[in-house]
Amino acid sequence: MTDSQNASATGIQLIANQSLQFASPVAGIQMAVLPIAGAAWIDTDDGVVVIDTLIGERAARQMFERINGQIKYIIYTHGHLDHVGGTGALMRDSPVVVASDYLPDRLDSYKRLARHRARISAQQFNLPEDPERFAGSLQRVVYPTETFIGARTISLGNKTFELRTARAETDDVCWVWIPELKAAFIGDLVIGVFPNIGNPWKPTRFALDWARTLEDVLAKEPEWLFCNGAGLVYQGREALDVLRVNIEVIRSLHDQVVELINCEVHITDMIHQVKVPEHLRESRYLNMSYSKVEFFVYNVYRWYHGYFDGNPANLLPRPQREVAKALLTLIDDEAKVLVKAEQLLAQGQAQLAMEVLDLLLRAQPEHIAARRLRMRLMQVLAEEDTCLMSRNSWVYFLARDRAFLEDRGELTGLY
Repeated sequence: MTDSQNASATGIQLIANQSLQFASPVAGIQMAVLPIAGAAWIDTDDGVVVIDTLIGERAARQMFERINGQIKYIIYTHGHLDHVGGTGALMRDSPVVVASDYLPDRLDSYKRLARHRARISAQQFNLPEDPERFAGSLQRVVYPTETFIGARTISLGNKTFELRTARAETDDVCWVWIPELKAAFIGDLVIGVFPNIGNPWKPTRFALDWARTLEDVLAKEPEWLFCNGAGLVYQGREALDVLRVNIEVIRSLHDQVVELINCEVHITDMIHQVKVPEHLRESRYLNMSYSKVEFFVYNVYRWYHGYFDGNPANLLPRPQREVAKALLTLIDDEAKVLVKAEQLLAQGQAQLAMEVLDLLLRAQPEHIAARRLRMRLMQVLAEEDTCLMSRNSWVYFLARDRAFLEDRGELTGLY
């Protein structure tokens, strides 16, 4: 077993600090690309339109230095901070900032929940858990100056920008169609891997509306499809293929969840029963390096089902610690929990071992032996997990257990 510090996580901050890459796949459109997100600007005869503004002002300043012409409009595809964080560096010419009516509410909620957002960002993205810094970055975000719901058209010089709002990854989606270029800018509705329709830390996402929105995009028959902010571009037949694959997998998984809800299947069974259609499992557009099917299932379940899982014991539950203590009195020997968890680990069932061990840790959160064993379990889970979201979480909680044991001088001889 390797030392727990060697469990790897993907650090978004390191990615965000990388130098921007620039590209111009078609005349009149420029891309500014980071691995986490991108932005674009479109030249017209009467100024420039920017779509999304990157994760922060440092990167946006690099983009601004490349823009020739006055920025007349900035369009937000949605309110996630990696798409709106750089706007402050682009405001010299006082452009109109356009977004969905719902986007300001998103930014307001981020401010209300700054401590929570900092905590979950540390878990998901391997960022420093710094609520004050997070709150400070929110204060610099530029709110839209004009908002709308439905359809809006912006004509500037020789280009037309047809804007449509939708509910999909967020409730504040705004995608853009430029008919003169046959180009669609769809934010994060396609990200080049399995769609991020389920996120364990985030509000419910709108799977069925997401598929319908992609169908609206497909109906335009785009020659150019700009995704992941505008950090990813598909052309021609590939643009149509990636849309079709995403639509099909979303609709299939959505319909499977709906059928299982109707059949009264429990959510913990459901996440293991729902499957990507066999002919799509090797699709290069559906790699599960960022999200995974289990997250998708939970998301659709939450949207339709509510919190109650059909077990009357869970309708108005007692605190978890209280229940765990009562169960431990029946076992009458806490060592049995440790032994069983060790046996399951030896059998290659680290997740089940975690859930068995959790009985002891809920009742006795400071139990040294249980904390040491949980570190080993999370190390195994992190090493086996190729999904950024869940792997980073194992590493985050592993580090917390490490700090707990260090404070008590209990790390020596851990492995």
